[in-house]
Amino acid sequence: MNRKQVIGGIALLLLLLLGVWWFRGEDAEVAALREQMENREEMSEADRQAFGERMRSLSDAQRRQLFEPMMQARQAEMQQRVYALMSMPEAQRRAELDKWIDGMEQRRSQWQGRGGPRGVGAGNGGGGPPRGEMTSAQRAQRGKGRLDRSTPEMRATMTQFFKMVKERREERGMEPIGRFR
Repeated sequence: MNRKQVIGGIALLLLLLLGVWWFRGEDAEVAALREQMENREEMSEADRQAFGERMRSLSDAQRRQLFEPMMQARQAEMQQRVYALMSMPEAQRRAELDKWIDGMEQRRSQWQGRGGPRGVGAGNGGGGPPRGEMTSAQRAQRGKGRLDRSTPEMRATMTQFFKMVKERREERGMEPIGRFR
């Protein structure tokens, strides 16, 4: 064997080992749900309900395994959008904030139409039995997890964004909501 073949063989072996490690690390149920999530727009109502039942049956560890990569991707996307927003001229920034606020309001009204007031099916996506309110220890753990997944720069950027949203809502005569109070 020549040197190129040895290096190529080692590289192929490393890729194979990486692939085995990567796929072995994910629970089969989580992998199946992740694949279904990518096609959820095409699901029938019955398929969506079955999907929801499967989601509710996941353990906390499986749920974290399913959602962690999506949360990281959404955080990165959100951070890029906020950086772009902050670099816009004032008039353009105001128009973009209005789009965000209008989108937030639309999603909030859709949520209220689906699930009703907080407490009626809260915390579980609508149907099925509620999982109950989080304990203070669970809230603290969730907050710690959020801190662990973010950088000080990202937290400062998001704080500035929330402040801008709050100020723009006030300018439009809208009441503050959620974390914008």
